[in-house]
Amino acid sequence: MVDRASGSEYYNKTYSNTHYNKLDYTISLKPFKDLNIELTGNKIRTNNLSQQLDVEGGVLNTNTPITQTGNFSTSYSMLSTVFKSSDDLFNSFLANRTILSERLANVTGLPNSQDVDKPGFKKNGQQVLLPAFLAAYSGDNANSVNLGLFRNVPIPNWTLRYNGLMKIDWFKDNFSSFTVTNGYKSSYTISNYTNNLQYDFNDRSKTNASGNYQSELLISSASLIDEFSPLVKIDVKMRNSFSFKGEIRKDRTLTMNFDNSTLTDIKGTEFIFGIGYRLKDVVMNTRFAGKKQKLKGDINMRMDVSIRDNLTLIRSVDVENNQISGGQKLLSIKFAADYKLNRNLTTSFYYNHNTSKYAISTTFPRQSINAGFNLIYNLGN
Repeated sequence: MVDRASGSEYYNKTYSNTHYNKLDYTISLKPFKDLNIELTGNKIRTNNLSQQLDVEGGVLNTNTPITQTGNFSTSYSMLSTVFKSSDDLFNSFLANRTILSERLANVTGLPNSQDVDKPGFKKNGQQVLLPAFLAAYSGDNANSVNLGLFRNVPIPNWTLRYNGLMKIDWFKDNFSSFTVTNGYKSSYTISNYTNNLQYDFNDRSKTNASGNYQSELLISSASLIDEFSPLVKIDVKMRNSFSFKGEIRKDRTLTMNFDNSTLTDIKGTEFIFGIGYRLKDVVMNTRFAGKKQKLKGDINMRMDVSIRDNLTLIRSVDVENNQISGGQKLLSIKFAADYKLNRNLTTSFYYNHNTSKYAISTTFPRQSINAGFNLIYNLGN
């Protein structure tokens, strides 16, 4: 074959094909008047195929290896393990490996051994680690968890809002609004996968240097993330111009690294408190250009306090060696006061205070404070 564009047999091209599949859904429910529930789910998968095409001896060679790469993400659920001990979950993960190794051997009919010089589904191989990881941290049974990389059905996450307490007379008398909120989000992500060129569809008994059976697809890491945002939130407005907000958030990120058989475990808890008050019709006498003026407006004051504690722990699968690699306790205080002097002029004061104490001794505590005034004049009508 001759390249007609150049008239040369030195033909060198790359064929590529990309598939992108995305699914999003939102379901709004209202079981009764004062309760609103919103369910959301999503799934994204990209799959890229590429092949190098060359001309050899005047003939197009199409027998070159095909490279497959992509990524995958779906909404998930780890709800059943949210309040369980991190150590207990990790121990379950380690115990699941034996069950998954035996399951894979039964499914494939291949001989199974943990000895280095004998073939088998090794406890620290990707084919065993991934389903063992998913089973432990999602609360699934290791005897029935899906053995594959991908998941077909995106599990819904939710946001729930309830304001039915305003039907009670005491709440009516003291509050203008009282809302309770709860939300949960979770995801399962494979940031990058590629086909294993050593995998043989006709002979699945082939192993790598460690005696582990070859996997069809290779991944470097898989992540599970979930967060209550919020676990519970109360947003209140009182009839005496006070407002109050209280919120608790929890989050965790788990990343299984298959290249070095380590699990990165990040957990965080945050408490948020906020209070606001409006002073109505505050009078201020000023002189501008020698002319006495009387200004009247509302002063809105708001203070928010956030206390967050997060910790990063790296766990080794091969040996008992857990290390704290990061984390901090963070205190944040924010105060702001706005005074609208008239339709065009607004002045405000702000104060921000942040204090951090780190979990590792090599990082010193930090503190930052900034405060100031803003004066805003609107030239429009």
